[in-house]
Amino acid sequence: MPIMKRLSKIARYGIGPEAKQRKQAEKARVRKERFLEGGAWQRGDQFASRDYASYEEYVAHQTSKLDMIIGRLRENEEEDFVDFKRRFEACAPLADARMVLCLGARLGTEVRALHALGHFAIGIDLNPGADNPYVLPGDFHHVVFPDGSVDAIYTNAIDHVFDLEKMLGEVRRLLRPGGVFVFDITLGLDEEMVPGDFESIYWRDSEGMIEKVRELSGLGLVETRDLGRPRRDPWRQAVLRKPAQTAERKVERSLAG
Repeated sequence: MPIMKRLSKIARYGIGPEAKQRKQAEKARVRKERFLEGGAWQRGDQFASRDYASYEEYVAHQTSKLDMIIGRLRENEEEDFVDFKRRFEACAPLADARMVLCLGARLGTEVRALHALGHFAIGIDLNPGADNPYVLPGDFHHVVFPDGSVDAIYTNAIDHVFDLEKMLGEVRRLLRPGGVFVFDITLGLDEEMVPGDFESIYWRDSEGMIEKVRELSGLGLVETRDLGRPRRDPWRQAVLRKPAQTAERKVERSLAG
């Protein structure tokens, strides 16, 4: 970093751990102002969605992200691997899942972590990059795998969904009876988190978002827990379960009616 730029940052934020916190707070403030003032979002009381002109524009935008962040992903890959493994080991409902599908898996670090824990796992992503052995090209709004083909589904990419109801319909379709859906989300706008340049939906609070996912999916809530701050942002995890076969028919009739 050039010396004058470094001195400017020291003058603005100071030095030491508190300087890092001040810098992060300033970035969050600027992001929040840009989010609240910008015209790229359709805002409701509890949720917001990015105002894409078409589904094709959404796909092009999300596909372009990997090229911008691949350096950072590679740099942090082993740290992320350790964190994913920790998250999965602590998720008791996931322990008995043999086949796990990861949605929006990018380079597939979470897939590697699941392999290390003995699961058969594969990921899909709009842009998995070249020669990715862990992740197939795919769209979590239109998954090619058959009904009831997986024991568990994992994602930390709900904030990159175009049509939440459609994506959750795919989750329900793909899970076998009794299967689990594990998803990690950041906190919401009222909890001091702000969407960046590639989030496509956002929420005011994480509890409200978890309830929305439960409602739209028709799955039962098993547990929620805080994940702490893996690197910078605080995350939460929720686990939902698809009803067993007998209960599944009742739920489907209820949703249809």
